[in-house]
Amino acid sequence: MMPQKRNPDMLELIRGRCGNVYGDLFALMTILKGLPIGYNRDLQEDKRIVFRAYDTVSSCLTMAAAIVNSANFIKENIEPTLERGFLDATSLAEYLVTKGVPFRTAHHIVGSLVAHCEKTGRTALAQLKLEEFQEALKAHGLAVGLDQEIYACLGAHNVVKRYQSAGAAGGKPFEDQLKAWKQRLGM
Repeated sequence: MMPQKRNPDMLELIRGRCGNVYGDLFALMTILKGLPIGYNRDLQEDKRIVFRAYDTVSSCLTMAAAIVNSANFIKENIEPTLERGFLDATSLAEYLVTKGVPFRTAHHIVGSLVAHCEKTGRTALAQLKLEEFQEALKAHGLAVGLDQEIYACLGAHNVVKRYQSAGAAGGKPFEDQLKAWKQRLGM
């Protein structure tokens, strides 16, 4: 999904392990469904599921705590670098999809554009000219009409604007939820 990404992320692995824990929950619910009152031999099977889920959650919490405790964010250092590193690559791929390009092809196109930027000493996709975007599409056998609108999906601030939806973690949706909860709690 993110052609510019090169590093593994432990938080993604923790998120992935949630699937195993959900599976354990459903296994446990299946064992317990329809049991009559009292002890049933079915319950011999619940221990290993509960222990496995406990071990998974425990190790994930330990890992998450270590990540959070060692994280150090200095806003003044982060903000000036947001336009470097092709953080908007996924946004560009999704924009191309809205223009009728299949996602797999859009992914390859954006990956080639990132490589082109790196070869030519550029640090952001927004530094490309419209003609370079069109050439990348042509190289993949596509004749999609692009215009200056493409730049509206590039850059950190534009990406944040594009991903505004109910329940989003930032921007107006966050402010709306915060206001609603303050009213609800009488604050």
